[in-house]
Amino acid sequence: MSPIKTMAITTSRFHLSRPLMLLCIMGLGFSLSGCGMFFGKDGVFRSREADYQKADNIPPLVLPAGKKSESMGELYPIPPITAADFGYDPDADYEVPRPMPLSANLEQENVKIQRVGGESWILINAAPGEVWPRIRNFLNMNTLAVSKADIGKGIIETSWLQFKTDLTTYDRYRMQIDQGVQPETTEIHITHMSVPTSEKPTPDMSWPRRSVNAEREKWLLDELAATLASEADGVGTSLLAQDIGGSVKANLSMLAGEPLMTIKLDRVRTLATLSYAAKKDGFTTYDVNGDAGLYYVEYLDPEENKPGWLKRLLHIGLNPKPPTSPYTLEQLQGNLPVGDAFEKATRSDRDEEKVNPDAPGYLIVVTGTEENFVVRVRDPYGKRLTPHEARELLTVLRKNLI
Repeated sequence: MSPIKTMAITTSRFHLSRPLMLLCIMGLGFSLSGCGMFFGKDGVFRSREADYQKADNIPPLVLPAGKKSESMGELYPIPPITAADFGYDPDADYEVPRPMPLSANLEQENVKIQRVGGESWILINAAPGEVWPRIRNFLNMNTLAVSKADIGKGIIETSWLQFKTDLTTYDRYRMQIDQGVQPETTEIHITHMSVPTSEKPTPDMSWPRRSVNAEREKWLLDELAATLASEADGVGTSLLAQDIGGSVKANLSMLAGEPLMTIKLDRVRTLATLSYAAKKDGFTTYDVNGDAGLYYVEYLDPEENKPGWLKRLLHIGLNPKPPTSPYTLEQLQGNLPVGDAFEKATRSDRDEEKVNPDAPGYLIVVTGTEENFVVRVRDPYGKRLTPHEARELLTVLRKNLI
């Protein structure tokens, strides 16, 4: 007999009865239909994602005759917005601009003390509506009584007080909360007032234009800035304070098809903040004539002028020399259009210029009056740039204002 035994493989058939087969088919059908069979096509939990499309307007609230309606205004009013608010001329032949960037350092809440000339103020990357209750909380914690709080104007005035180290005077403070130059920023200006104890101070005494005692102003400025910087969490937001300080102090708009920037600051600070902005993020300042409101600058896009990977590997071009110009601002200024000729200047064509040919860079031109300055960017001959180029340069400048 062979040592290898044969193994028989057998199969058996499983017969499913007809009733059981029908029951399985019905169960499968129920499972595929899900809950819709019992609860409709929306199931147990109806989707409400499109309900807003069915919403309808309701008639406005009507108050009885003789009742004041000021307190019934919108909590979050939507102001009218036009294309010019974004520096965009719908009739111009260029592309729709990108959204305007916010402040350069809004990722984290920064609290800084800014100084220009003899003026100092606190700058914080937060909206006035967030800052107002925090200042009120600071005054309460330090037992500084408030005699006046005008939330519409952003003014808080303390009552008269005396310093323990000096009992010869009565002192009080005034805090002005304003919108900052950048969106969603706040400026806090402090004014100190002092009178001898021999006089009887009254709440209606007029405030000086500048602090009587700069040291005591600095003391409160430092204390408030330190408190705002150390707060891990805010103390809430005031809906009533959302309109403090009016509009942003620097805004892009259009005039006769040309982008421009308006700045609502005094002349000293306007020139100072433009001088600062004209040296950052690709800008180089050749020369400045503050009296004439002229800045001769060059702009090289930092992203486009980065050295390639091979140059970085060989350490070539990592510290490029700053750009230079063969002309001074005084030479260019003698050839600039003035008055109505400047306002209606033609489009730039540098190749056609015979006087001071091939001048590089741009001119930042400041015109206007106190608290309403107008900033334009022109070529070195005072001619207009394309709307796209002018707006891009103004956007960089605006982002760096302080």
